[in-house]
Amino acid sequence: MRALPHPDLVFQIAPERVAAARWGLHRLEVFAEEALPTGALRPSPSQSNVADGEAIGAAIAKVAERVRGARHEAVLLLPDTIVRIFLLGFDSFPRKASDAAPLLRWRLRKSVPFPVEETVLSWSEQTSVEGGVEVVTAVVRESVIREYEQLLRGAGLEPGVVLGQTLATLPLVEDGPAVLLVCLGGVSLTTAIVDAGRLALYRCSEVTATPDAQALLDEIFPAVAFFQDRAQRNIERVQLAGMESYGSELHRRLEQELGCPVRPLGGNGGEGSVGSLLPQGAEDLFSRQMASLVGWHLNRGA
Repeated sequence: MRALPHPDLVFQIAPERVAAARWGLHRLEVFAEEALPTGALRPSPSQSNVADGEAIGAAIAKVAERVRGARHEAVLLLPDTIVRIFLLGFDSFPRKASDAAPLLRWRLRKSVPFPVEETVLSWSEQTSVEGGVEVVTAVVRESVIREYEQLLRGAGLEPGVVLGQTLATLPLVEDGPAVLLVCLGGVSLTTAIVDAGRLALYRCSEVTATPDAQALLDEIFPAVAFFQDRAQRNIERVQLAGMESYGSELHRRLEQELGCPVRPLGGNGGEGSVGSLLPQGAEDLFSRQMASLVGWHLNRGA
């Protein structure tokens, strides 16, 4: 992810709204959002997502008019439910993309709910816990990703980078061993574990529009148990995004079950925290549940 180009204009398209931010070097220059009609966008990994292209296009055009200035290249953040993430282990991995892509598609042929030949792939290598090569692989059905790109192009913008929302949020995760990130957005709950700089687990589940705390815990705990069984150690910290409405009860239950601190994403958590790196204006975006827009800004390849 640190090798990505870095446009400072970033759009997030979600079922409930379109939002965008334009970043300066150390501050948020402008932010805008427009609500979408219920049902206009229906995220699906395999089917058409755009139910009301006219309404979505109009919302994007209004937001773009307010934020883009003279810029035409933008980052496009997609709903987590349409981006499938896999951690694939290999003894060795090809350096050439022309060799790597067919190998990844072969490995994924029975793991995605659509023909593997109809996918757009992106990947990044990391060292596995066993010492081999582990490849973090993002997969989206090509027809689905083209729908979102065309929506942005309809407003005169070119998608220079396309990324899942939680992947864009990862730079906000604190440094250190075994940090659990839990992001609730719309009807998806994404759990990711970052362990000493490597992505150790990623899971996205569909939830109801207003899940209760127990429903969230029922999705979180199996992911934690899987990591603990594989790594043979516990989660050290938990960071939450999009769960402000649950108050302290969810924090209390997570701390009780996992035996570690639980904090909101972007808060100043002391040693290892990214709080001191946050640009001016970030706090407002956190309050609007727009952590992915802030995470993208921090991912500048430094």
